[in-house]
Amino acid sequence: MRQVETGEKQMQRQPLWRSVLTGILPVFALVLAVSFVLLCVAYGGVRAFVTIELGENSPEVDAFLRKEFPDAEYRLAPEERYTSAGNYPVRVYADGRTVPAVLKIRDTVAPTAKGIETTVPVGKTLSPDRLIKGLRDESVVKITYESQPDFDVVGDYEAVILLEDAGGNKSRVSSAVHVRTVRDEVVMEAGDSAPDASAFLVGAYADITISPITDAMLREPGEYPIRITTDGIEAESRLIVRDTVPPQGEGVTFIAQPGETVSAEQLVTGVVDETEVTATFLSEPDPGSLDSQTVGVVLTDRGGNQTTVYATLLFTNIKPVEIEARISQLDISELLEEGTYAEASMDPFIPDDPGLHVLAVTIDGKRNLALVDVRDTTPPVIETTKGKRYLNTPVAASELVKVTDPTETEVSFVSEPDWTQKSQEVTVAATDTSGNRSEKTFTLKLVPDTDPPVLYGVRDRYCYTGEPVAYLAAVSAWDDCDGTVDVTVDTSMVNGEKSGDYPVTYSATDKAGNTVTKRVFFRFVTAQVDERRAQEVAEKYIAKILTDDMTLAEQVEAIYNYIFKNMRYSSRSNKWDWRGEAVRGLTTGRGDCFTAYASARLLLEQTDAQVVGVQRMSETSRHYWMLVNIGTGWYHFDACSAWTGKYRCFMWTDAQTRRISKSYWRYDKTLYPPVATEPYNGGNGS
Repeated sequence: MRQVETGEKQMQRQPLWRSVLTGILPVFALVLAVSFVLLCVAYGGVRAFVTIELGENSPEVDAFLRKEFPDAEYRLAPEERYTSAGNYPVRVYADGRTVPAVLKIRDTVAPTAKGIETTVPVGKTLSPDRLIKGLRDESVVKITYESQPDFDVVGDYEAVILLEDAGGNKSRVSSAVHVRTVRDEVVMEAGDSAPDASAFLVGAYADITISPITDAMLREPGEYPIRITTDGIEAESRLIVRDTVPPQGEGVTFIAQPGETVSAEQLVTGVVDETEVTATFLSEPDPGSLDSQTVGVVLTDRGGNQTTVYATLLFTNIKPVEIEARISQLDISELLEEGTYAEASMDPFIPDDPGLHVLAVTIDGKRNLALVDVRDTTPPVIETTKGKRYLNTPVAASELVKVTDPTETEVSFVSEPDWTQKSQEVTVAATDTSGNRSEKTFTLKLVPDTDPPVLYGVRDRYCYTGEPVAYLAAVSAWDDCDGTVDVTVDTSMVNGEKSGDYPVTYSATDKAGNTVTKRVFFRFVTAQVDERRAQEVAEKYIAKILTDDMTLAEQVEAIYNYIFKNMRYSSRSNKWDWRGEAVRGLTTGRGDCFTAYASARLLLEQTDAQVVGVQRMSETSRHYWMLVNIGTGWYHFDACSAWTGKYRCFMWTDAQTRRISKSYWRYDKTLYPPVATEPYNGGNGS
């Protein structure tokens, strides 16, 4: 009979290996734990773990360091970003050792979203994800109803949607759900077409009837009940008519008799709005005023929307007059009927600007206003101009013709000419600001460019030894084909350190290869007054003549006035040393035309003005003055008052000098920069 062993016996008889293993395992675990503790104690500079939130970027290695190690780096780096929570191993190298650590990714943030208010037809069920927007979470989110609307019954419901992510974090979102057969309201702008029945419906129906929408309802702001039957079910909606668009209109120029009552409606035109509009004054006009009044008119519609327009109101006995645009002055007789006044006057007026103009007129000592409507119905007049035109050199249409019109014009070719063809018919069109247009057809002849440029400002000059010379100052070259051409100067024969006459050669070449060359002499002389002394004198008189707030134009005129008034005539001057003569003239107050020129030049050179000395072209007598440019072009500047005190040659054109004398300021124009043709305007616009 088999003997049954007790449990104690069985334990005593278990295999030897199991007994050994049972005894070793606890010891081995203890050794590992102790080793880990000893390792952490031995190397406490690295954290055992770092925790971040799911969705954040993995940290830099510095996050695992308890103190700074310059050579620290990952030997087993984490991923840049994790998509699920968990513990992820990393290895950190620092201070010569590699230490294991753990990056813990936790998910503690609940999902977020916003509820959507929506209207759905009866019987249409929406899934919960259709009632939210802007869902945000770093893991997968489960979306379910916690409280679901009854989509089969008309009503207003609050749907509660439960959001739960993979980490177990939960949140709730509420959404308003309206279950309808028809919408609660339809909003439209006054004056729009009636909305279709479908605009009121939620869903599609086979049988639809709707109460009438009249034109009166469409034009009058308000709320109107609308009854709708869909497939035998009756429901009620509302049509809301709003007026949000302000009225439009324009102010007019209105003429009334003095003392006449004027209504706001009379001062506006072109009023447009879908509802009735009323007009009122922003402020009441003054019926006793004889000045032009700008009157504000407020336009208000039934919706309370307002627009303010501005009108011009005149109280006058003078009837409005229409005048064709022109450049000649308007005469008082064109405004008043003959025999209606004994004496009348008005300020000068040139009707060259199309439009309405209010003019002040004095009739028999009483002030009145006249309204002049300048019309422009006449097309521009086009005339061809003379002059050479060159092959392969396009020019603007405006350079080929002269256009006459009271207003500005735009000139263009009807068809661009062939600039390689010697002779052809071309048509130029001119259109003024009022849209009047005219055309001119003529024969355009083109010739090769065989003419050299013309040099200006190239002349014999006096210079001081040892001082720099601006050889190209006031020197230019003009070519009829190319316009301005570069100028070159050869000064290789000049020794500016030694007195004497030296040849200087100027030249300019146009694009066709035509060249002009001119040789002049520069005389170098030894200065009797050095530059430092001249500067001291100039600064002394500049301080007396100019003030800090003067413009350049005011400075130039002040210098002219000083020389003109204070330089007494004396026939003695040193014409070989302009700087020395300037110092003598300023300090003594005496000299001739050369002294006046030199003194003014020294002072002007202390400003930003450009100056060029000029000598009369004559074999019997000499006269000196200068050309001055302050950015408005070159003008004659002669501060000598010896010839006659009543002529002030200050910033004059050639025409102005010739009007006084054809010989006194006669000069060789090729030796100097071209003088401006428009009269000097005091520096305005410079």
